[in-house]
Amino acid sequence: MFFTRIPINWPYFSDKAPDLTRAAWSFPLVGFLVGFLSGGFGELLILINVPVFISCVTAITISVLLTGAFHEDGLADMADGFGAGGKPDKINKIMHDSRLGTYGTSALTLGLLIRLGLVISLVNLGYSLLIILSIGFASGKLAIIFMRNFNNNSSLAKIGSIIEIVSPKNMMLASLLWFVPALLYLPFFALLLGIIFIIIVVFYIGKLSNQKLGGITGDVLGATAFISELAFLFGLVIYLSGLI
Repeated sequence: MFFTRIPINWPYFSDKAPDLTRAAWSFPLVGFLVGFLSGGFGELLILINVPVFISCVTAITISVLLTGAFHEDGLADMADGFGAGGKPDKINKIMHDSRLGTYGTSALTLGLLIRLGLVISLVNLGYSLLIILSIGFASGKLAIIFMRNFNNNSSLAKIGSIIEIVSPKNMMLASLLWFVPALLYLPFFALLLGIIFIIIVVFYIGKLSNQKLGGITGDVLGATAFISELAFLFGLVIYLSGLI
C-alpha cells in the first residue's frame, strides 16, 4: 500500500500500475489507517495502565515501522539539502545521498521529539491517542495533495510520472474525507487553527522549494506531510490548552 509497508498484492486486482494521481483522494484514508493501527495499540497500552509516555513512544514507533519512515526520510533529505544550500544541482545531489548529514539528523531528531511532545500533551488534555494519530497522520497526507497542486515539479524531480495534478473533484473529496471525521472529534476552532497552520507550512515550504530547486520534489512532499502534521497538532495544543 502506497505510503506504507503494508503488503497489497496489486497484480491480483490489475495488470496495470496503480494510478496514484486518480487515487489521491484516498491519501487521507491511508493516514487514518496508520493512525488507527498505531494509535489503537498505544490506546490499548494506556487502558492497561502502561505509562502515557511509554504508550505514546510505542505508538509512534509502530507508525514509523508501518510507513518505513517514508515521510521522515523526506524530512531528513530536505533538511540536508536545503541546509547545505548552493545551486539546485548540488542541493538535489545532497538530497539523494543515502548518507544522513548533520542537518538531516537534527531535523529528524527534533521532529520526532516534537511529535512525541505534542501527542503526549493532547493525551494529557483528555484526547484519545487513536484519534490524535489518525487525524494527525491524515492531515499530513492531505497536505501532500495541496502542495502538489499549487506548485510545479522541479526539473530535477523524479515524481512527475508518479503524481500529477489532482483533479478539483478528487482534491475536494480528499478534503471532506479528512475534515468530516476530524470535526466529529475536535472542536471547530481547534480544527480551524490547525488548518491555518497547515496552510502556512504548505505555502512556506513551497516557496522555499521553488527558490532552492525551482519546484518541488518527492522529498519535499514527504517533508511537507511530516511538518504539516506537526503544525496541525501544534494548533490543536494551542487552542485546547486555552492559550488563545
